[in-house]
Amino acid sequence: MERSLDDLTERFERSMFVLAKALGPDIVTRFQWGLTSGQLFLLHFIQQHESPCTVSKLADKMEVAPSAITVMLDRLENHGYVSRTRDKNDRRVVIVALTDAGVHKLNEVLLVRRRVVGHYLAQLDGGELQSFIHTLDSLAAIAQSVDVDAVIGQSDKET
Repeated sequence: MERSLDDLTERFERSMFVLAKALGPDIVTRFQWGLTSGQLFLLHFIQQHESPCTVSKLADKMEVAPSAITVMLDRLENHGYVSRTRDKNDRRVVIVALTDAGVHKLNEVLLVRRRVVGHYLAQLDGGELQSFIHTLDSLAAIAQSVDVDAVIGQSDKET
């Protein structure tokens, strides 16, 4: 069973790589929105963030230095997609928000991606599609509940 699980894990990783590329950088390049995948990710994260979104939170999420986020935000601001303001209580904190143009651009990108994903899913027959979505939901729930550090610790002890 162990070798079979290794084979399935490799197949899963290859498939996820192909899908992530097809739904990320490939779409961004094909439709020439004038933005990078990273910038679109930032727009999406800012939109999904419920409290004021700061440069520090964006840097943490992207796992980069705040200066790298500043460069990305400069370009987004030049396109009119985001605005930056200083926090009234702490002038060192920069709050980032989407503009109407940013919301429009993000919605445009998400609509195209949703159409592409819908087309991919429509290629599966009904039972296959239901089973796939159920399994994907289960895997996502597992991913949210598992302590990865504990899993890594377990695998280190086994080797």
